[in-house]
Amino acid sequence: MTADTLLPLLTARAHGAAHRAEHGCACTTAVLADRPDATVVRHAGIVVKAHAPGTDPAALALRLAAAARLPGVLLPPLAPEAAVLGDRLVTVWPYGTPVD
Repeated sequence: MTADTLLPLLTARAHGAAHRAEHGCACTTAVLADRPDATVVRHAGIVVKAHAPGTDPAALALRLAAAARLPGVLLPPLAPEAAVLGDRLVTVWPYGTPVD
């Protein structure tokens, strides 16, 4: 899946996660990262990450479960499981300040 195809799909996913009801919004959307290993889009207070093609679903599920169980240490995801978007696994997160 190319960036031209992926970015609009991620933007729609982020908008849907930020706004559960169908309506227009004045929120901005920003591409935070567009690299071979991940594409990340922010909309309002939501971040949607498309993981690299070929990401192991079982390993990602373990990482999501760990993040959900350790909210004082890790940022918990907004959805407990990754969704499939084309050839990518996609996760949804609250926007937070990045750390090094």
